[in-house]
Amino acid sequence: MNNYNLLKYLPDRELEPRQFLRHCFGIAELTPAELLEEETDSQYRKKCITILCAIFDIQRATVRKWGSDLNFEGMPNYCKIALAYIDTAEIMPRQIKNILKGEYNPPEVDAQTFLEKILLDGLNEQQILQTVSHANFRATCVKTLTQVLHIGTKSVQDWGQDMSFRKMPRIHKHTLAYALAAISQAQGAMVVDRSTTIAWKKAA
Repeated sequence: MNNYNLLKYLPDRELEPRQFLRHCFGIAELTPAELLEEETDSQYRKKCITILCAIFDIQRATVRKWGSDLNFEGMPNYCKIALAYIDTAEIMPRQIKNILKGEYNPPEVDAQTFLEKILLDGLNEQQILQTVSHANFRATCVKTLTQVLHIGTKSVQDWGQDMSFRKMPRIHKHTLAYALAAISQAQGAMVVDRSTTIAWKKAA
């Protein structure tokens, strides 16, 4: 399970929807007065709801239940951590035009594919066999999903007895996809930083 350290690339704090949406529209750095002007636009909340519906593949009625203002305080924590992953993956604001045009399909990854990537990727057949047959392997799978999804252990255990966790709700498959995208983006950034540092040292 030596790939478990991939999770260190993930943000461990949730991102509040209002801040996330400001990033989406590229207005996070505006002054308070400018923000007020943007956020009181008659179409702004409507666009915000469209974005949240698209990235989670949920109904507008569900998003409206999260609150009547731009804070969406009723949003579950497991959605807020997904927002942090999306932000880290830099999916937004690149996709905002596609979302507003209704041309965005949120990525999804099932539990088994995600767990194989995190826990088994890079191992040979013998190492994989040793890992999956270990007495603690299921507990590690449950721990991984609870950590990444910010979901209670009992809920994850109820999703199934094997690595596929077949009863996992679809919304969490989107979060797992965003998590992998965030890991990939963070790793790429580290490679760039490392090569830049090496080039700087050579130049010096």
